[in-house]
Order: sequence, then structure tokens, then C-alpha cells
Amino acid sequence: MDNKPSSTYHPPEVQAINAATPGVQPGDLTVEALMAAAREQTGLERFGDDCFLPGLSALLASVKTDASLNAFGRLSVQQNAIGFLKNRLWANACFEAHPEILQREISAPIIIVGPHRSGTTRLQRMMATDSRLSHLRTWEGLNPAPRIGQPDLGKSERHAEVKQALATADILYPGAFLGHPMDADWAEEEMHLLDSSWCGFSPLGLYSGIDSYYQWFLTFDKTAAYRYMADLLKLISWSRGEPEGKRWVLKNPQHMLNLDTLLAVFPDAKLVFTHRDPIKTVASTMSLMWHFAVQHTDANCRRQVRDLWLDFCEQAAGRCVAQRATMPHAQQLDVHYEAINRDWRAAMRSIYDFAGMDLSAEAEQAMADWLTHSEGHHGGHRYSLDDFGLTAQEVDARMMFAREHHGIAYESGRG
Repeated sequence: MDNKPSSTYHPPEVQAINAATPGVQPGDLTVEALMAAAREQTGLERFGDDCFLPGLSALLASVKTDASLNAFGRLSVQQNAIGFLKNRLWANACFEAHPEILQREISAPIIIVGPHRSGTTRLQRMMATDSRLSHLRTWEGLNPAPRIGQPDLGKSERHAEVKQALATADILYPGAFLGHPMDADWAEEEMHLLDSSWCGFSPLGLYSGIDSYYQWFLTFDKTAAYRYMADLLKLISWSRGEPEGKRWVLKNPQHMLNLDTLLAVFPDAKLVFTHRDPIKTVASTMSLMWHFAVQHTDANCRRQVRDLWLDFCEQAAGRCVAQRATMPHAQQLDVHYEAINRDWRAAMRSIYDFAGMDLSAEAEQAMADWLTHSEGHHGGHRYSLDDFGLTAQEVDARMMFAREHHGIAYESGRG
């Protein structure tokens, strides 16, 4: 295992933030202080749905008692929280001004569910090229709420903010975007909408050592957060001027933990489950999360990242297997990573047949074009279980039940 301190991997920009004083103080990281800052920066008062309070409180308590964050880590907690709170204020202003938004229907969404690093992003971004389907774009996920009273509901400003944030993040988190390339206009998972209730998995990847928050995250009923996520999807669709019946293609690995909640909110969803060798997905997931977490602490955090994400992968797979047994078979489709690699067109035809749609020639060509274009954005992420003191045999011992249940083959280069 790599035992170097995290500060070894800090770029100059992170080092400069850590050296600055006074930085974010404990008093700045309270629910009251963060809500006050969001209100001051927006000029708005009412947050509406307060389902975010348990998650935000749990995270801040864990940051205070469990985590060992550096100045940059504390700044990240503060700025991310204020950003989500501002969007909740803007969203509530929209809901109050246009109550018809919440009456919109989301019909039979196609939702891609599978372990991190199992091809969920690729599938969603391919399907997002089909103009018949709606998809969440990165800038909308991070800035979902239109700004009432601003030209074009603040679209250009919201887009520019996220574009600049991604450019900055590429500097502050070197290596992370090799694992998960992002662009303001690309399709992205609805995790960010769950993050606005502090019920998404992002904090688990950003901040190592938040053990009490992780335990809260595993056990808390996220129904209200999922309903708010659906409300934000309605808001985004409304702000685009889209017809109400246009189908969404969504994806989020976290749904493996919460399939019952997902179907309570989207009862007619069509769920596409992806599968890949757990030895590969676990190693790649830990590496990706470490690339984010390492910047927020000065201590070595590989062991903490390893322990949390190995457990997360096992918990997600176990809950998914158990909950799928209670779901209607007509709402489930399994797709294996190697099958997509072998013949993506055949895999897509099976998905479209399952969803009750025709894979048009135009959509197929758009997917082929996307694959050609995307080749330059992928392939740079290198990862190894050795970096985290793990062996393939140890991962297999934890994840063999999922491999056997879904008939998942070993990939070349095992261990």
C-alpha cells in the first residue's frame, strides 16, 4: 500500500489554499451559518422542502468529529453546501411562482443502475444522443434551479458558473477527470440532484474518514430526497420548454442501495442493470474516489478510502440482489460490460426493445459518432488494488455472491 501522506499529491493551487489564513473556521460550518450565507447571496428566504436538514446536519457533525480535513477540505464543504442551498432557494422560488411545475408527470424513465465503473456512464451518454430522450446535463445537475427574474432564467450565467467550476476542478483534482471525464454540456448522473439533499454519495468520495455520516447514509430513509430529485427533474424539463411526456434516460450507481425508494418515486421505470468483474470495478472505484479525497486531507487516506468503498460496493450489490427479487421482472434488464464491448449495437437493441422503443437509424448513427468522439476522453485512468493494500482474492471473498448471482466473468488482467 502507498503510505505517502496526502500532501505529497497536492498541486500548488491546493497547497496555496492550505497555507492561507484564517480559512474556514468551525463556526462557518454550521447549518445556520451556511443557510444564512445562501440567503444573503440570493436575497431569498424560503427553502421550501426541508428534507435536506438531516443529511446536512449529519455531514457537518461527521466532519467535526470524524474527519481530518485540511483548509481546502473545509473550504470544499462550505462552498459545496452554500451552492446546493442557493439552488434550493432558487428552486423554491420557481415552485412558488409556477406551482404547475410540480404537477408535471415523469413517465416510464429508463434508468441505468449498476456498480461504479461498470459502464453506466457510457450507456447513458450513448443514449443521450437520441433526441427523443431527455437527459440531465452536468451544468443542470450542479445548477438545476432557474433564476426567476433573470434573462432566460439565468441559463447563460448558470452554465458559465459550472463551466468555470469544472475547469478549476480539473486543476485542483489532477487525475480524477481521467477516471470520469466531465463537461458542462455532457450527460451526467442525477447523483448531483440527490446531493442537494445530502443524500447522494458525493460526500463519501470527497471526504475520507466521515464514518458516522456513512452509517447515517446507509440507514436513512431517502424517500423525501428522491421525491425532491424528481421535482428538480420536472423543474429542469419545464425550464427547457420540453413536452411533459418526453422520456428521461437517467443513471446512478447509488440506486443499487435504494431500488425500493426509486420505484416508489418512479413506479413505471424501466431499469437497466449493468454488470462487470467486481475486481475491476472495486479497484477503479477506490482509485477514483481517492483522487478526490486526497486533496482534502494532509494525512494518508488510502486505508479509509479502501475500507469505505469496499464496504459500499458490497452493501450496494447485496441490497440490489435482495430488492430485485421483489420487483416485477418486466421492469428489469441485465446487460454485461463485456457484451457491450463485444457488440454495442446488439446491446442497445436489447435495451430499446426492453424500453418499448425503436432504435432508429438516426439514433444508432449518433451513438456511433459519440463513441468515435469519446475515444480521446477515456483510457487514461490507471488503477491497482495494490495501491490500497488489497488483493483480487480479498475482493472476490467479499463480492463472490454478486459474481455468481449474475454470472459475471473474470476480465483479463485479473489481480
